[in-house]
Amino acid sequence: MNKKILLIVTAVLFIFAGLIATQETQSPSNVPANTQQVSTSASAEEAEEIIGDINSSDNKTTPGWVKPARWFKSNQGGMIIEEMPKLTALRNEYALIVYFTRKNNLPESLLPFYSDDFFIEVRILYKNNEVSRTQWIFRDIKGTTRFLAVFPEPSKSKNSQDDEKKHLSGFMEIYDENSFIISEYRFSDDGSKNRIDYKYNNGMLISSVVFSWEKEAAGGEYREAYADFLHYNRSLFLRSVERVFYKERQVSLADEPLSFSFPRQLKDAAQPQNLVSEKNNSYPDFFGDVTIQKNEKIIYTTDERSRILSQTLYDDEGNVVWVIRNTWLNGRIISTLKIENNTEYFAEYEYDPAGDRVQEKNYKNGILERVVRTEGNTDIEDLYFNNAVVLRAVWKDGRKISETRINKR
Repeated sequence: MNKKILLIVTAVLFIFAGLIATQETQSPSNVPANTQQVSTSASAEEAEEIIGDINSSDNKTTPGWVKPARWFKSNQGGMIIEEMPKLTALRNEYALIVYFTRKNNLPESLLPFYSDDFFIEVRILYKNNEVSRTQWIFRDIKGTTRFLAVFPEPSKSKNSQDDEKKHLSGFMEIYDENSFIISEYRFSDDGSKNRIDYKYNNGMLISSVVFSWEKEAAGGEYREAYADFLHYNRSLFLRSVERVFYKERQVSLADEPLSFSFPRQLKDAAQPQNLVSEKNNSYPDFFGDVTIQKNEKIIYTTDERSRILSQTLYDDEGNVVWVIRNTWLNGRIISTLKIENNTEYFAEYEYDPAGDRVQEKNYKNGILERVVRTEGNTDIEDLYFNNAVVLRAVWKDGRKISETRINKR
């Protein structure tokens, strides 16, 4: 009799052990009900305790791609690498949980972008068992992404006053039914934020308008800062970009002059004929900074490979303030010339076989003023006067380590 009881108990224990193992190896069948808690400070264990209902809505058909919560091994970028049980995933440095949730679990800031036709996908990235970043995706019935928001988890601080000063950081992107981005919002840690609106014609980007947030006594609003208008030739190659400024601002020509952004589907951009390997040089510091007045504009002309050939600043009456012209060879700028009033600033560049710049020479009205030679992570800068070196500075990893005056007798 005792042997029979022992056998029964053993069998029951095996059954329970099998059930526990099955639950551990399969993905959870529910989703978090309180995503606000998960997206701010919930640990992996807390996320499992607030699992809720899988259905996104009771009033619409749930497509097959809306699945229960799943865990994955991931990386710093939040990429899905391999699906695995929760505890196994969390043993990695980076783990990712993907699930669908309801409208009433959305943060209030995302509600204006939600439509009842959308399905809400949430992706939470964990680093060493702690929430690192939360990603919200609104998809239509076809599974097309119509809205995307990514918010890093605020760093924990022991100083409550520091926590109060923290601002929302991250970004939001809005897409149309053809997967073209039509608006994006950027939020910085310092509290600044901006918006970019895109417009298309027959699938071609024709304008992008940048708005910056300006605070006022009654709150604040997005106001136009500048806009880019893109013009194409008959072969649909970009030939010029007109940037119009709507308020005064400071422009540093040493920064990247213009970043071309063509929000297309990844499969189109990945075609070999669409890949561009050219690299724009930042303009020399001696080109100076420019204060742009309201209604002034810069017109960029490009070739069929979207390389900048020239950029010209016009005042609000259409007069040329200055012009910069670039000369290209083998995918690199070999010289650039700026003409302003009666002064010419000229820079020429040399490259090694790998395409890295190894020398830059700067001239003013045809007179050599500066030469910079690059050797690995070291820059040797020579300043000239009357065609002779008078000062030599050595920079390493961007920091000056020596400066020597050179006396010529």
